[in-house]
Amino acid sequence: MSNQEDRFDFSDSENHGNQGERYRKSSEDKNDNGKADGINWGDKIFSMIQESAESMDFAELSHNIQKTIDVAREETMKQVDKAKTEAAKQIDRAKEEAARQVDKAKEEAAKQIDKARGYQSSQAYVNVGHGRKVIAGKLKKNPGLYSGPAEIAVGAAGLGAFGGAGIGLGTGAFLGAVAFPIGAAITSAAVMIPFTIVSAFLLGRGIFNSKRARRIRKYASIWTGKPYVMIEDLESRVGWDRKKILKDIHFLTDRELIIGAELDAGETCLMLTDESKQQYASAMVAKRQREQEEVKAREAEEALKAAPFEQREIHRIKKDGQEYLEQLAELKKEIVSDEMRRKIEQMETLTARIFVCASEHPESISQTDRLFKYYFPSVLKLLKVYEDVEKQPVQGENIRKTKKEIEDSLDTMNQALEKLFDEMFQNVAMDISSDIQVLEVMLKQDGLTEDGIHADQKEPMLKL
Repeated sequence: MSNQEDRFDFSDSENHGNQGERYRKSSEDKNDNGKADGINWGDKIFSMIQESAESMDFAELSHNIQKTIDVAREETMKQVDKAKTEAAKQIDRAKEEAARQVDKAKEEAAKQIDKARGYQSSQAYVNVGHGRKVIAGKLKKNPGLYSGPAEIAVGAAGLGAFGGAGIGLGTGAFLGAVAFPIGAAITSAAVMIPFTIVSAFLLGRGIFNSKRARRIRKYASIWTGKPYVMIEDLESRVGWDRKKILKDIHFLTDRELIIGAELDAGETCLMLTDESKQQYASAMVAKRQREQEEVKAREAEEALKAAPFEQREIHRIKKDGQEYLEQLAELKKEIVSDEMRRKIEQMETLTARIFVCASEHPESISQTDRLFKYYFPSVLKLLKVYEDVEKQPVQGENIRKTKKEIEDSLDTMNQALEKLFDEMFQNVAMDISSDIQVLEVMLKQDGLTEDGIHADQKEPMLKL
């Protein structure tokens, strides 16, 4: 036993003290992971081992350690459940805070949308004459705001008084519970009926007017101070049915209860200032003009489809030529060189003449197709390159060479256009020559040419 005691007696052993100290430090380094509800389960197990070693009784040690571990596990699970509950609460609070932030962001976005759509940051006003101004959208009055609750009170009181009295008299007469004759009781009950109906009417009208007044007050809080308000925006802000909103607005505008307000023809916008009305009138004029132009364009397109091939080709030449000239004009604006601009202007003049000649003489149209397919796209590309290199801050040798080559190519193109224009007039000149010859023959046959006149003069003149 002495050997066993020497082996297991840690009470006075330095080694035991060092092991206990190392265990405590290990427990502390683990950030008290072995603690639950203030109990350090590691220290407790260590104490159990030490007590068993001192008493040399190890019979229950394994059981006690297992039991301690089970208790520690249960305590740990309780702490885990508690942590889960706390985490769920934190998540719920975070969700609520996020929802508040989203609502705040929506409100800010709505303000930005209003600003982007042209709402003034300062309040808009309406001139009412004599140098006086009132804030836009101001209500002259809100019918039912005060009279509605009064009608509700009177109607409810009347309905309770007259209706209750009539029902009481009628029921009492029927059951024989009243002191005076049945006929008089029935007559009294009948007299109460009109007053009951009037009271019910007042109650219903008061409820209706009060609800409408509250809606109108909500509308006014949105549009007051603004030059106009879109019905779509109003609908999204209040959350009510569009038909109900328009009905309320018609009620106000028909009675001129909103100072200077007017609903547009499409019932999409409530204009609250003279400026917004003028802008709307200008927009409507522009819209009608666009519609008329679209109608004319559709009619012209349908007529062109039914037109002969020659007319369709003439229309194509005019359209393509106009587009090309517009592109030339845009590029000329961006080019600085006066000499290059002069070359482009010469090209514009020649091109315009060619298009006019082709449209007046359809037999020459085929000669312009190569221009559109090959030459003009190349010219536009070269001019674009010239514009880009001209903008370079450093004009080196390669850039100057490139610019010179493009300038020379434009001269070559202008010469080709002059030749094409001259060739297109060749057919015209031939037609003119034929017409001149026919005219000379007809004049000669009629004796109206120079030779015919001299021949007539050789005849003797009659003398009186």
